[in-house]
Amino acid sequence: MASLLLTAYLSLSAAALVKGNDEITWGSVIFTYHGEKIPALHDGPYNLTPLGANQLLQAGQTIRDRYISSPSNSSITGSYPIDGLQENEIDNGQMSVLSTTDEYITASALAFMQGLYPPRSTATEVVDEESIMGNGTLEQFPLNGYQYPNIASLSLLDFNYIWPKDRKKTVLMRAYRLAGNINCTNYSNEQYNMLVSSDSVSRTVANEDFYGELAQSVFSGLQSDSVNYDNAWDLYEYALYQNYHNQTVYNSLAPSDLDRLYSLASEQQWSYNTPTSGSYISSIAGQTMASKVIQQLATNIASDGVSDKLTLMFGSYEPFLSFFALSGLSTGPAAEAFNSLPQHGSVMAFELFSNPTGLNTSESFPTLDELFVRFFFRNGTNSTDTEHSLTQYSLFGRGNEENDMSWTDFVDGMSDIALYKIEDWCTSCGAVNMFCEAIETNTSESTDQETTSSTAHKNSLSPAIAGVVGAAVTLAVGIIAGIVLCLFGFRVDYRERKPNTNAGDLGVVRRSGSGIGGFKGAEKLASDTDLRLKGGAGAGASVIRHERVGSWELNEAAKTGGGGKHSSLDKEIGGVRAANYRRPSEDSIGHENPFGDPVKPLDQV
Repeated sequence: MASLLLTAYLSLSAAALVKGNDEITWGSVIFTYHGEKIPALHDGPYNLTPLGANQLLQAGQTIRDRYISSPSNSSITGSYPIDGLQENEIDNGQMSVLSTTDEYITASALAFMQGLYPPRSTATEVVDEESIMGNGTLEQFPLNGYQYPNIASLSLLDFNYIWPKDRKKTVLMRAYRLAGNINCTNYSNEQYNMLVSSDSVSRTVANEDFYGELAQSVFSGLQSDSVNYDNAWDLYEYALYQNYHNQTVYNSLAPSDLDRLYSLASEQQWSYNTPTSGSYISSIAGQTMASKVIQQLATNIASDGVSDKLTLMFGSYEPFLSFFALSGLSTGPAAEAFNSLPQHGSVMAFELFSNPTGLNTSESFPTLDELFVRFFFRNGTNSTDTEHSLTQYSLFGRGNEENDMSWTDFVDGMSDIALYKIEDWCTSCGAVNMFCEAIETNTSESTDQETTSSTAHKNSLSPAIAGVVGAAVTLAVGIIAGIVLCLFGFRVDYRERKPNTNAGDLGVVRRSGSGIGGFKGAEKLASDTDLRLKGGAGAGASVIRHERVGSWELNEAAKTGGGGKHSSLDKEIGGVRAANYRRPSEDSIGHENPFGDPVKPLDQV
């Protein structure tokens, strides 16, 4: 067992020595075009084909050769393994794999991962603790050591969907940072405007005969009125599929005709997905993808190269075309390679690296000034053709000798074309979906709160001014109340203190007017009698209580007695304290036998 573990350790150590000592690769973000699928004009389901799966398997192997472990016979590209990335066993914590929920795109991601981390067969077997059994034997995963990647499939309800991308059968596109043009209303409107423009109409007329010649041989299963330039992309996808899988079409379709179908589809989709004069909405897919690239590389830098070592995104061709135009690739030294549709399995890679100052490659993570970025593109998956190898190109109008660019220059260039905020995407697209409505609601509420807070702050009074205003209002209310009392005949009466009383001089408010006096004042009649107070009507008179102190409910008779002027009140308080608040049964009112004849009525008062 010890020898097996030692072998595994040495294999991992050897991987760190494959790359040269003059450069360290810290991370990479890769966008891959899905493999061949059932075409949109064909009967569904629109699954990935076996050919498409192998196209993505080869793409995964290409990336493995560069960033993980290059085989000795590899002639595709040099090997620059990412620092610390596992060589033979998937560590899902080191990478992010993003796909849309389309079956053929998710399946493409799975096929790619099989090439990136092949099954742990006997030849490449990884010996670790979980593989070794107690009896000394090795237990391998099913399917000869198949490895299980963690792939995040993003739905249309997830705003992260706008960062890969794809389309389906309809004119409107459907997939958001993976697919920024999907559900983008203004993008669809722009596409429709181009479709009905005079240029498009003239192209339709000019190619009418060409499509008509292929209607019976290649497109025999389609409606004749749909075989025209308006459906250039869908017709090319259909013809390519038939050329691969239909022997009759393979024998009858001339390569030159297939090339022309490809050129017309590229021409049409280029106009749909690249900026037009005064409008960038057509390139929305490239804008959202660019922001995701920056985000993932920045995350790797923020973690000192520990997390997001490898980000893999899978989608369709729209982000490719948009980015080719936005980044200047379509007008650069290699413009010919970037003015047409990419092939299935094509790859764009953004590589983050540094040049260490010495031979020690284990030094700490570099500063931003020491980081560089380079761009690679691989068109298709034919590894025997140098045109389909992973090749480096310069971005943003730089010459061939400026392929490597500093991190700062790269961020500046990408920032000019990237669309960072999801609310900006919602606004630019005029999109109507759940997360845009939620963002719009939150933004509106925040704006209202800020406006209310600002208005309240502007209209608020200082404490000193507020105190003066309060005092003035109180004084005004008092004056008005006094005037009202005077108008209704009230006046202030002063009474002198009488002898043998405990009350002091009192000033009372009373209503003026003649009369007998008393509680009715001027309206009192001679027949009205006031409550008579002991000792006269002086203010210091004591009160004789007229309370009820006994009741039959309490089975208690009223008792009288003197012991002070408040003796009755004292007795009542004492009675309350000693009272039994439990309600006695009504059967205890009389002395009748409760078990007597129930039908004989009992009348009692």
